[in-house]
Amino acid sequence: MLNDMSENQAGYAFAWNTPKSAINPYLDPPDPVQKSALREVIALYAADNRRHQKPGESLRNAVWDRYFFNADRDPVLREIAQDKLTGQARMARERQRFNPEQTVMDDIHAQPAWIARPLLQRIAFLKNLSRPGPCQRYLCATVRPCLDRLTRVRDDQTGPSIRQMAGHPGLEGLLVLSDMNQNQVKRLSALVAAHMAGRLESACSLLPLDNDVQPEAIRRVWEQLAAEVMRLEVIPPAFEQLKRKRHRRRPVSYDRIPGSLARMICTTWWYRRLWQRRCEWREEQLRAVCLVSRKTSPYISREMALYKREQRRKSLEFFRAHELINEHGDRLEMEAVVRASTSHPVRRRNEMMACLKGLELIAEMRGDRAIFYTLTCPSRFHATLSHGQPNPMWAGTTVRQSSEYLVGVFAAFRKAMHKAGLRWYGIRVAEPHHDGTVHWHLLCFMPPGDCSAITALLRRFAIKEDRQELGKVTEPRFKANAIDSRKGTPTGYIAKYISKNIDGRGLGKHISKETGTSLRDSAEHVTSWASLHRIQQFRFFGIPGRQAWRELRLLAGQVNRQHNGRKAGAPVLADRRLDAVLAAADAGCFATYISRQGGVLVPRRQYLVRTAYELSDVQNKYGDRSRRIYGIWSPLTKERICTHSFKWKRVRKTSGGQISPGRGHLFTPWTRGNNCPHGEKINAHHRIRVQRKEEETIKDFKNEHK
Repeated sequence: MLNDMSENQAGYAFAWNTPKSAINPYLDPPDPVQKSALREVIALYAADNRRHQKPGESLRNAVWDRYFFNADRDPVLREIAQDKLTGQARMARERQRFNPEQTVMDDIHAQPAWIARPLLQRIAFLKNLSRPGPCQRYLCATVRPCLDRLTRVRDDQTGPSIRQMAGHPGLEGLLVLSDMNQNQVKRLSALVAAHMAGRLESACSLLPLDNDVQPEAIRRVWEQLAAEVMRLEVIPPAFEQLKRKRHRRRPVSYDRIPGSLARMICTTWWYRRLWQRRCEWREEQLRAVCLVSRKTSPYISREMALYKREQRRKSLEFFRAHELINEHGDRLEMEAVVRASTSHPVRRRNEMMACLKGLELIAEMRGDRAIFYTLTCPSRFHATLSHGQPNPMWAGTTVRQSSEYLVGVFAAFRKAMHKAGLRWYGIRVAEPHHDGTVHWHLLCFMPPGDCSAITALLRRFAIKEDRQELGKVTEPRFKANAIDSRKGTPTGYIAKYISKNIDGRGLGKHISKETGTSLRDSAEHVTSWASLHRIQQFRFFGIPGRQAWRELRLLAGQVNRQHNGRKAGAPVLADRRLDAVLAAADAGCFATYISRQGGVLVPRRQYLVRTAYELSDVQNKYGDRSRRIYGIWSPLTKERICTHSFKWKRVRKTSGGQISPGRGHLFTPWTRGNNCPHGEKINAHHRIRVQRKEEETIKDFKNEHK
């Protein structure tokens, strides 16, 4: 390096005459900038100036694009956009002509995952077959019309009123409610509740400021908010009690207005309604694409069946984590109480079979005849055919609408039957077809001379709608089978229908002709179907109420526990006729219970024993006092007998056996128990007052209920 410098300097007299290298700001490193207070102030001022200029520039650009530069008004840009859309449509038409399967696949991929996933799994299975025909037929003959039906179902679900409500700020999620999860539905519920609260505030602003506000003025405020709620196709609370009627039998219940208003602005109340609607909408969309059928998942979709199973598991965990405690310190396992109630499938089935046997014995004593009817909805209610293909006659109706159709048919028939002077009694069972559509089975008892008239009248109402699709054969819509006592009893005939709609007890070897699966295995889907669509599965008619039967059995059990040395058959109640009804219920003979109550086909006002109700002592969070069962009462004595004297609280279990210090001790009374302790104190007017024994332990109490 020194040698090179010496050689370069040798040609020049002085060192400063040596040529310098050129300055390149892109290659040479910049000189370090010295920091100073003035330089920092200038930098902050420039950054603040740029921050203030950005909103103004964006506003100017928005004003320019909206008022001065509109693409729709520009003929050149409009022509370019039109040519682009025309080209896309032409390309899609050509692709559909030469490759229609790919068009269907694109439509499937555009659907939500809970619809696209099962369809793609089915398509992948068909593609793995050795021949391409089944996959092509499935895409063109099944999936394509299913997607068209799905579009119509979505349009029906989001009607004009829903779309109008979705136009409010924050309520756009109403249009995609079926695609939401629970957290998203909770947020949407909060927004809907806030919207209703704003409507309520604007309606209340028109009321006078003084305290002299008339109830009718508050009712008009309720009507305004109720009208807003009904735009979401939700029935407001206490609607029947508060709506205006031309001929009102009872006065208006103005005390129901505060609780109704509190519910309509409550997030929790809206969450329950919206989540129920979300589940129903999603299930109906799955029915539209034939994912609820005997070929895929009978009665209910796989997704909803898994959700209901998980819901039952969480309920069982909740029962196991809580217990009930009364004011005397007695404790009950909450799981044991649930298992001892009629909500348990085994006890529910046993009680229904006992009641049916009682009806059979009553019919034998009266000489009545038993006939088994089957009612089915018209074709426009069935979404899927038996072989899994979409039904071209389906009108987009829901499962709930099919149930309401049968209810309407039965109501019209009952009115005509009573007008003709005919009577019957029995039980109605509602169960699903393979696609979820409701159909009814009825086991009815009637005098032999009225069988032909009742059957003809019921047949006329059952096939009245869409009569042309039946022709001369009416069995697809209506069937009537007379029970032959030489082949079996009416109870034995309907026992299969009772069991397969509860738990499938004893039906493991029976295969359903409609679904091809075991009746015991399909019982879970049936109960989930009834829970989702809010279908009442069983209904007795023409007989005394079964709730009074339960309360009498509870009262008899309390008396037997208190009077261990009581002589069998000794009178319990003061009135001999009431004591006879109590003895029949205690013996478990439903036929004797019906006879002692007055018999079948008797008006309710003539029953000797009825269920007594009372208002709860504690108000709920909406300020209402709920109606609960008190016991029994009779018009003969005009007095009530309490069968639920103890008040129970639900508390959380702890490892040490103590009440959880969290929320457990703050819970309001949840129930007063299905089975009361030994020391039950009953109304003193009926001479059944026994002091509580101190030596009885909780362990003995539990053993008595096993």
